Amino acid sequence: MTQLVQDYDIDVLALQETKLQESHLDDPKLLLRNLLNEQGYDSYWTCSTVKKGYAGTVVFVKRRGSNAAPTNKATKKQTDISSFFGKKNGTKVVATNPNNDDNDKPKSTPSHAVVDDKLLVPEEVTYTLGKDKHDGEGRIVVLDFPTFTMVTLYVPNSGQKLERLDYRLNEWDKDLLEFVQERQRTRGVPVMWLGDLNVAHKEFDAYNFGAKHLDKQAGLTPQERASFQAQLDAGYVDAFRELHPEAKGHYTYWSQRAGNRVPNKGLRLDYFVCPKIMFSEESKVIVRDSYMLPEQLGSDHGPAVLELEIKP
Repeated sequence: MTQLVQDYDIDVLALQETKLQESHLDDPKLLLRNLLNEQGYDSYWTCSTVKKGYAGTVVFVKRRGSNAAPTNKATKKQTDISSFFGKKNGTKVVATNPNNDDNDKPKSTPSHAVVDDKLLVPEEVTYTLGKDKHDGEGRIVVLDFPTFTMVTLYVPNSGQKLERLDYRLNEWDKDLLEFVQERQRTRGVPVMWLGDLNVAHKEFDAYNFGAKHLDKQAGLTPQERASFQAQLDAGYVDAFRELHPEAKGHYTYWSQRAGNRVPNKGLRLDYFVCPKIMFSEESKVIVRDSYMLPEQLGSDHGPAVLELEIKP
């Protein structure tokens, strides 16, 4: 993880399914609250209180201004983001999970640009959807930045026997959309959500889309895909698919048990969902690119990346 933030000069790193308890975070032997501290990041953790070794989410945010870490001269030099879209201000958000390329593959080239420090300092961090039935599992971190809100999520899996499918469809998905919409109305800034959303939405998001057994597999049921589509229809965009509508073979999850990573038999389960305004030049926060980093190992998931332009 240290190498990841250094190689890609990441501004915000979100991890899901940490499976930690508060006691782990405060263990003096583990020093988890100091993770990436030397690299100049503050961390915001949430843990399940209803079940041990379950769910959990953390977000690392690069410190700014006088509290920033000293520049590491050994760090790999980054390509300036202006090479992609002119002299503008950019930031990089990566959502990942700790647990054969096509010719049209988007390039995962590191990029970096100067951003006004105060625009990437959270004004408030919260850890709730506002409903007890959801909040005990440690699935959400909400960061209110000055010009946008970022909601990091580990969306509930419907289960091997789809025992949580009804909860997922009729409670979580609907309450999440209501929460995001209300946050956007209240703050008056774009609100995006991201992370392991546990759904493979479209045909290109599953290597074996169309196989008969998939309709009964968590994350691939017609009901879950329709529910995700309903969220998008409320005024939101799947950033990667919006930018790369025909891209194939770009996944963020591969079954380790089946050895599916090497042959790239995967699913795209990790997303950045943004309000449509974030694709408008009139917005102060604009989506510029989104792609995956399949070469990053260490988990059955791989990182997804979002690059933003943030105007002063």
